[in-house]
Amino acid sequence: MTDTEVVHDPYRHGTARRTLFGYETKDHPRLDRIQNGISAICASIAGLAVVLIVILTVAEVVTRTLFNHPLGWNVGFVEQYLMVAIAFFGTVTAYRAGAHIAVATVFNAFPGPVRKAILLCVHLIVLAGLLLLVFGGGRAAAFSLSIHEAPPPGMAELPWPTWWWKSIIPVAATLGAIVVAIDAVRELTSPWSAPSTDYEPGDPNADGDPFAHNRPGAES
Repeated sequence: MTDTEVVHDPYRHGTARRTLFGYETKDHPRLDRIQNGISAICASIAGLAVVLIVILTVAEVVTRTLFNHPLGWNVGFVEQYLMVAIAFFGTVTAYRAGAHIAVATVFNAFPGPVRKAILLCVHLIVLAGLLLLVFGGGRAAAFSLSIHEAPPPGMAELPWPTWWWKSIIPVAATLGAIVVAIDAVRELTSPWSAPSTDYEPGDPNADGDPFAHNRPGAES
């Protein structure tokens, strides 16, 4: 993967190289590949959903205007499948790629051990929320499957089983939980002198080595 252009925070000294779908470190390259691979899959699904929304919108305008025969089913498909996919799969990639908005001024003022404790708490809270989505979403999808729930005949919606779209949330949440759990384990098993999952590389150093802070004796 190639590095993306980012605005570096001069007060961040993370140990990673930012890539299109996440970060790469020297300490846990295999875990990085797992997390970035999941992020790439989620980004592809969310991106495809965006493209389909554009295509369906254009198709609806054309069929409605030129042929006076609207699609009808596209509204339910967009609301139940595509928008849900964008929201939940996109969230996984946004988490891994550090795309969520964050104000780190106060966070950066704390010493390394405090920042590590804060990050660990964040990971555990996010993980708990995702596991609740897995549990709640999985129960809803399983119940829908058990009663063979589907749109009634003659409705504008596609006659697909309802559990299909209800499965999107627990599937995306499961993938997100894997990514976050890896971060939590990294923090729990690494030295407490500084956070190990504060990936943002910060201000590039003079020699241009994005992994300089991984070296022994680097900032703690």
